[in-house]
Amino acid sequence: MANVTTAGEDGDVSGPDPAPDVSRLDPVRGAHELITICLAVTGTDRVLVLTDRGTRGLAEITANAARVTGASVVVTVLPDIAAGYAMARQEIQLALDAYEPTVTLFAAADPQDLLAWDPTFWAHLERLGARHAHMPALDDVCLGIGMAVDYTRVAQFTLGVRDLLSGSRSAHITSRTGTDLTLTCDPARPWTPFTGLYQCAGEGGRLPQGEVFCTPLSGDGMLAVSVIGYPFNAESGLLDEPLLIEVAAGRAIDLRHPDTDLASRLRDHLTRAPSGLRLAELALGTNQDLPHITGNLLFDENVPGVHIAFGHPFPEYTGADWESPVHVDMVVEQPTVHVDDTAVLTDGRYTHPSVR
Repeated sequence: MANVTTAGEDGDVSGPDPAPDVSRLDPVRGAHELITICLAVTGTDRVLVLTDRGTRGLAEITANAARVTGASVVVTVLPDIAAGYAMARQEIQLALDAYEPTVTLFAAADPQDLLAWDPTFWAHLERLGARHAHMPALDDVCLGIGMAVDYTRVAQFTLGVRDLLSGSRSAHITSRTGTDLTLTCDPARPWTPFTGLYQCAGEGGRLPQGEVFCTPLSGDGMLAVSVIGYPFNAESGLLDEPLLIEVAAGRAIDLRHPDTDLASRLRDHLTRAPSGLRLAELALGTNQDLPHITGNLLFDENVPGVHIAFGHPFPEYTGADWESPVHVDMVVEQPTVHVDDTAVLTDGRYTHPSVR
């Protein structure tokens, strides 16, 4: 994982962000919060944990937390998805058919995020009515810090931020790394909260969690990105220097980074897809117990701050009127955000009185 430098209070470079405080790691507490609060597992549930050799240790901790509730639990160790998605997908299908779980947890590594974009997988879960936690490449930080928080409080705060942002017309985002982006929003389009609570049949999504998002109408300016989302996240991590994306009329028109190969592959990925360069998502992370970004998108999207996505706008949540086969998130480090000229975040901290 690379390190990123940020400007200090007086504008100087303060050096790389520290690694997450390992003394805070509490995977047992994280597993308990995941199982009992986020997924609301009880003794009547059948829990299926999908893992691989690399993530099995942490997956077993979550399985044990589920067993404590009295639930029936099966752990399935998948073949390496990166080596062959079709074989792993077949194993998942067999496990779902054989066990018919009411709760599922996906913890295995999936560098290309293929399962998350597999409509047949989600359709199968929907038919089963299964509650699902999607946690690809589950690691110590995601379980031991990202999940070891009070998710009831995360949900309450997330809904408060949603209420604050609803009906807004504009957002201005700046950062010490070089972001200066102005976005136009449609007050009629919803801001959708993701609270991390998947407690009803058929609900599911990524964890750790905590964000509120919309699809802007347009945007202009510069975006300085410290973390690039799937399918680039596993290899790029936390960037040494920010990726600069120039945005005009709601589209990415230029991408620049010292790693010209990375910039070229990202440009090709977005350019070759219909609407891939189109501004799709403005999101604010709302999990205040997450200290700072780490380079892992699964964790970083929820850190108080901003991520911007290009490509697919998830119209079922945002009211956007287009689709795209790609969706790439871009995380801005410690941004300052003004919504309708009112400060909501300052250097990555919530400062608005109604949510602070």
